[in-house]
Amino acid sequence: MEAEYKLFLNARPEHGDFSRIHAILLTDDQRMLLRYKNGEARITGGRIDAGDKDLVTALKRELREEINCEIDKCDYLGYLEAIEPESGEVEYWARMVARVSKIGMPKPDPDRARNWIYGRALVPREQATLELAQASKFAKTNLELIDLAYRVAAEKHYFTEKANNTSETLNPESRDPA
Repeated sequence: MEAEYKLFLNARPEHGDFSRIHAILLTDDQRMLLRYKNGEARITGGRIDAGDKDLVTALKRELREEINCEIDKCDYLGYLEAIEPESGEVEYWARMVARVSKIGMPKPDPDRARNWIYGRALVPREQATLELAQASKFAKTNLELIDLAYRVAAEKHYFTEKANNTSETLNPESRDPA
């Protein structure tokens, strides 16, 4: 049985702390930075470590580790409740929007074996929406999250350039053979 996921926008969990953090990553020209894992588009993020002093610190660390990028703006959007059906264990995953300020050269994720380098692409909103809608487990929640992320980004002046409607593959996904 698959885990169950419920998205709560503009809210914080009443019981429990966040265990993971993920963000919709936008650029000043209104494109989204996508990460590809096993050929599937995903939003970037991961586990919050004990040494992370807050959500933004955790997100910045995850972005450096997974896709080697930096952000200069960040806002909380809500959380995903992940329920493991067999154990009943519940985790809360923070959902953010952030503006990318710098994209570095691709490098392996230190938390993955086999020199795993995630694929990265800058894509317009429509393409990001289509690709993230195909992410089986998170399709519905991704669509809601994208809409809110773009609304918040517009309200908070993330976008400083005209919308860029071109897609740009920054690097393909790669890893050493097993």
